Amino acid sequence: MAERLNGSLPENIGDIEVAVFDIDGTLSDDKSRVSDRTVAALRDLSDAGVHVVLASGRIAPAMRKLFVRMERDGFIIGCNGAITVHTDHDDVIGSHPVDDDMYGSVIEFGRDENLETVIFGVHDLFTEDDGNARVLLQGPNEGLVPILTDLETLERENRLKVMYYVDPDRTDGVVDRLRDRFPSTVQTLPEFYELTHAEVDKWTGLQPILEELGASPSTTLGVGDSENDLSWLPNVGISVAMGNAYPSVKDACDYEIGNNDDDAVADLASRWAAHLG
Repeated sequence: MAERLNGSLPENIGDIEVAVFDIDGTLSDDKSRVSDRTVAALRDLSDAGVHVVLASGRIAPAMRKLFVRMERDGFIIGCNGAITVHTDHDDVIGSHPVDDDMYGSVIEFGRDENLETVIFGVHDLFTEDDGNARVLLQGPNEGLVPILTDLETLERENRLKVMYYVDPDRTDGVVDRLRDRFPSTVQTLPEFYELTHAEVDKWTGLQPILEELGASPSTTLGVGDSENDLSWLPNVGISVAMGNAYPSVKDACDYEIGNNDDDAVADLASRWAAHLG
């Protein structure tokens, strides 16, 4: 069970070199907005010498905009680990597209089940459906609008992540069928279920960053809230769950802070930066 951090810091915070933050439900509020206060706190933490990493299901260019707001460079783990980017030189240092057999299966499943399917690429989002998913995903992806196209024609390098929109009113067991067909499926937003290559997750995306920095999981802190954070939070030196996190995430973490709507990460990062300063 996670210990609540009430205005304090973990005792071993001084050992941490790398800080990894999920975005939706962690840095952002329930309307997918990251506050100026949170951006400023992350900038202060970076200036204090901590390597800031953003890890999300979002597409990489949308995540890069947060570093632009920070006016600092750092690392991006996008599409739930399917792509890793260093913003300093904009190099892709890790990429794991969905293989051809799996890709064909997920497109077929979406069509058979009448699900809106969105594919996350290196620079763009793609879909065949001009529906709810195309509207709802603009918020978490900094206004990027999914391009309408035939999904079967996408190049392999752009098949980084699959996201299904499931109407909350559906009661025909489609989610159970989805999880049965693709066991690596995770729910990341109330209406969205997603999957990447079966062997890819945020933990996979973190590896090239730690290698490039010469850092280790034991000197890494992570903050997250949802199912797609369970692949990596238990593996880092200090794991922190949001107050609004799923119960399973809280159970897997060392510490718990406040809610995303209350800028809880800004509080943590500001205290941490002041402690280092």
